[in-house]
Amino acid sequence: MSLRRAKLERQLQNAETAIAQYGKVLDEQKITDAERKKHPKWRQANASRIQIVNRLRSLKVIEDREEAIKQKHASED
Repeated sequence: MSLRRAKLERQLQNAETAIAQYGKVLDEQKITDAERKKHPKWRQANASRIQIVNRLRSLKVIEDREEAIKQKHASED
C-alpha cells in the first residue's frame, strides 16, 4: 500500500506544480481568477488534481479499514 500512496502523492505534487506553472502563464495574460475557472487548460489541470486528491481520500479509507481489521485480529489472539 505504501508504494501506491507514495505514487499518488508524487502525482499530486506534479499536478499542483503544473497548475502553479500554468497559473503564472495566465497571470502574465492578466486573466482573473473568475476567468481562470473557465479556461479549458486550467480546468483540465485542476480536474486532474481533484481526481488524485479523491484517490488519496479513498486510499485513506481503505488503509483505515485494513488497520481496524488487523487490530481486531490482534486483540482476538
